[in-house]
Amino acid sequence: MTSVAPKTRSVPKSSLNRALNALGDRWSLLVIQEAFLGATRFEEFHERLGGARSTLSSRLQALETHQILQKKLQRENGSRMAYHLTARGRGLFDSMLVMWGWGVRWGVAGRRAPTLFTHIDCGKAMLPEIRCGACGDPLTLHSCTFEPGPGAGVEKLPTQRMHRRRTGDDSQGVELVDLLGDRWTGLVVSVQYFGVHRFDEIQSMLGIASNILADRLRTLEMAGILERRLYEITPPRYEYHLTKKGADLYPHALAVLTWAETYLKLRSGPPILIRHKCGADLDVSVECGACRGRLTMDNVLLKSGRRAG
Repeated sequence: MTSVAPKTRSVPKSSLNRALNALGDRWSLLVIQEAFLGATRFEEFHERLGGARSTLSSRLQALETHQILQKKLQRENGSRMAYHLTARGRGLFDSMLVMWGWGVRWGVAGRRAPTLFTHIDCGKAMLPEIRCGACGDPLTLHSCTFEPGPGAGVEKLPTQRMHRRRTGDDSQGVELVDLLGDRWTGLVVSVQYFGVHRFDEIQSMLGIASNILADRLRTLEMAGILERRLYEITPPRYEYHLTKKGADLYPHALAVLTWAETYLKLRSGPPILIRHKCGADLDVSVECGACRGRLTMDNVLLKSGRRAG
C-alpha cells in the first residue's frame, strides 16, 4: 500500500519533539547508550552494535552535529580519533537511566542495556525513581498538570523518512529505543499525555497518514503500551489509552523534556508548562529507589561494575 502524506506535517511545538530531532533514530540511541557504557572508538561501537559501518559513521556524525558527541584525538595515541560525550550528551544520563529502569521493570531491557544498578553512596542495588524536586513525591502522569507556555505554537516536522525500522513480531520485546527511535511512534505516545485518544483526533493533531498511524497504534497495542476501548458500537469505533506499562513511560518523557529545555531552549520560552500537584513547576529529580539519594553519573555502577561515565 502506498502511503499518502497528509497536507501538513505541522505539529504543536514540543520540547519532546525537539529532543526526538536531536536524538535521531534507534541506531543513534544505541550509540548514545554505548557511549555511556564506555565505548569511545569507532571500532568499539562497531564491535558492540554490528551493522553497516556506513550506518554507524552517519549516526556518529549526526550526534556530533547535534553536539551530543565530540570527536577528539586519543591521548595515548594521537593518530586515532575517539568520541566522547559532551556536556549536552552527559546531560542525557537521567533519561538514559530512567529508560534502562523502565526496561528492567517491564522485561524489555534490550540486548545491550544494563540491567543491574548499584548506588555507590548507599551500596545497594536499586531502580531509579523520578520525584518532584520540590516536595519529593513521585512524578506520574496523574500527578502533573500542563498548560500552554510562552513558546506555544506549531512547527513543521523535519523533512525526513519516518518509517519503522524494525521487522518481525512487534508483540515481542519492544524496547524504549524502538519507541524513541521512530518519531511517529514517539509522537503517538506523547499525544496520550494530552488526553487525545481517538484515531481521527490523533491524525488531525499530528498530520499523520492514516496507514502510518494505524501501523503505530497496532504496534503499541501489541507491545502492551496502548489498549483499545470501544466507545461506539455501530460502526465499532475505539479509543486508545495508555496501559499501566504505557503510563510508566511518562517519567522518562519528563526526563527527556527537562534535557531539551536545558540544552535545546526556544528563545520564546517553553511551549508547555508542567506543574506537579504540589504546585511547583516541573523539577525532575532522579533518585535511588533504596535510599532516595540523588543519582549521577559518578555514583551509579552498572551491571558490568564500571562507572556510568
